[in-house]
Amino acid sequence: MWLAARPNVTPSVARSWYTHATVERLKKRVRMFTGRVSKQASYFEEELRLEHFLRIQTTLTQLVERHLRDDYRDAQEFIETIKRCEQVHIVTRSENYAAMKAKGDYQDAGIELVDWSSLDYETQSKLWQKMLRGKVANHDEYQPRRHS
Repeated sequence: MWLAARPNVTPSVARSWYTHATVERLKKRVRMFTGRVSKQASYFEEELRLEHFLRIQTTLTQLVERHLRDDYRDAQEFIETIKRCEQVHIVTRSENYAAMKAKGDYQDAGIELVDWSSLDYETQSKLWQKMLRGKVANHDEYQPRRHS
């Protein structure tokens, strides 16, 4: 919020301090996988993304705008919003774009999510290696295990 109050700094630029400049240091501690994968992503026919379905950039920008407008500074609210919005699904690149265009409405974007537990071991293994290990705080919870 200190940055947002500086001259010529828009709420979007202030928000980007977290979403672009600081996130690399913090994401392994705060980013959480939900256990949901788009059906399309499970086919590996396209580049994959960790999708912030709670619209982290829009949500944080709106929070900064509100704090500036109301002359209100609450670092704890900012931190809690980050923790809440750092939840991610695995989707394809085109689905990620479609979700942005649909303002996060997965039905409008044509995205069908499936549960991690419904995926076979090989699919889980590929997704875990490529998308989760070292990229989300809770990756160990989703490490594939063969069922006996």
